[in-house]
Amino acid sequence: MVGLGTSYSWSCGDGTTVVLGSATRRSGIEPVWPSSLGSVNRSIGSLEELSLRLRGGVSLAFTVAVCYGVALQSIRWHGYELNVQGIHGSTERYESMLMLFHNRRFRFVWLMTLCDEAGLMVYFTVQGWLALMLTDSPFWVGVTSAMNGLALMAFGLLAGVLSDRVNRRLVLTISMTVQAIVAFTTAILIFTDLIELWHLLAIAFFRGSAGAVKLPSRFAIVLDVVERRELLKATAINFVGMSTVGIIIPTFAGLVVQTTDIGWAYVAMGIAWALGPITLIKLKDLQVSKDTNSSPLQDFRQGIRYVFTTSSVRALVLTVFLGDFFGWGVEAMLPVMARDVLNAGPAGVGYMFSAISAGILISTLAISNIREINNKAVLLVAGYVGFGVSLILFSVSPWLIVSLFLMGLVGLSAGAAETTMDTLLQTTVPDEMRGRVLSFRAFSIGASGSSGFYTGSIALFLGAPLAVAIGGSVLVLNGLRLMKGLSSRFVDQSSPQQET
Repeated sequence: MVGLGTSYSWSCGDGTTVVLGSATRRSGIEPVWPSSLGSVNRSIGSLEELSLRLRGGVSLAFTVAVCYGVALQSIRWHGYELNVQGIHGSTERYESMLMLFHNRRFRFVWLMTLCDEAGLMVYFTVQGWLALMLTDSPFWVGVTSAMNGLALMAFGLLAGVLSDRVNRRLVLTISMTVQAIVAFTTAILIFTDLIELWHLLAIAFFRGSAGAVKLPSRFAIVLDVVERRELLKATAINFVGMSTVGIIIPTFAGLVVQTTDIGWAYVAMGIAWALGPITLIKLKDLQVSKDTNSSPLQDFRQGIRYVFTTSSVRALVLTVFLGDFFGWGVEAMLPVMARDVLNAGPAGVGYMFSAISAGILISTLAISNIREINNKAVLLVAGYVGFGVSLILFSVSPWLIVSLFLMGLVGLSAGAAETTMDTLLQTTVPDEMRGRVLSFRAFSIGASGSSGFYTGSIALFLGAPLAVAIGGSVLVLNGLRLMKGLSSRFVDQSSPQQET
């Protein structure tokens, strides 16, 4: 078992040995230079780091610009009318979205979501890199992600029952406080050079457990503070805020890791999660939606029965599960792709997460300004197919700038699919079932983490690119399978006339 203070070495094919310096105070593993060449090589290294950051920044800006153009042009397919002026903020439709911020309770929920998302983006950016530093193994990178996902899957469904029976503000406050404690504990272990692999696995599991309890309440609380007819706009605004955080924070986290100590990233993570409960202090007028006369076990069984006996909800849950398991499993492999394929380091991991968030932001803005989507299922299926195609192309790209552009397309496609998915899941179920149904959403998010077992195993023996390509291929095949029939299944359920 190795700590961050350990020096690493390996033997090359020609009999020479390469010795790698301590990873204690740096994000990556750096060579120990001979003293006579130290100043020259450090200067070269500094220039290379500066060049990498400049290339990454330019590439990210290019990705955002191109994805913006793609969104404006391609969203016109299938007869959907895009209010282009609305994106520039000059129409009543755009202003009607901003009117939600006059709702005091929605503002509190929105700020809580941003704090939680900031912590999560730091976590996903640095956790895999820390595992790679400790083990130098893509398998253990995947297993670390899987421990987080297994916790989400283990507790996610029961957390839905809790969300329907307990004040959601209290659930969110406790779960985010636990996440903050976990982050600060990790930082202490890193700063004291005590961090080991088993610590990292335990940390991932505890973080995932707190996240499992939190997610159903975080999803369901939005409809507690807005009208049902405002839900699509509220969901879009949440995605806009989350995506903006997702553009800024991963780049920040990657640069912190590359230039200082990875422990400071965990400090920033803990601060973000600690701020979340503060935003909910004045949100005291929420009502528990479930009559607690029945037992939690009865509620749990009722939720399972409802999902598997309601065809439209069952199809949605299965679709989002496959999307999360095979699509977002790529996140566990981003540190490996950045180091072994793109030669980009931890800053490159941050750039890729930022590119994904940029794509999600653009697709969300475009969707929120479409006057009417008569058949949301078409957008759902198209989003997942685009998600898969983008992953396949990313798996064969050896260039950073192209990979960032493709990660932007991943976000663009996934954002369209998931905005639609979250809206359909909330509007097709009765209020008293929302927490339990949305717990399946948390379960599927856990599946994306637990996919680290299969992605890590494939990456260990066949390489990370093939692991990414397999996931993308499954999304494409499933999307093509659903293209017939899924369209008609949800056209009516998501309409106001069908809401109960």
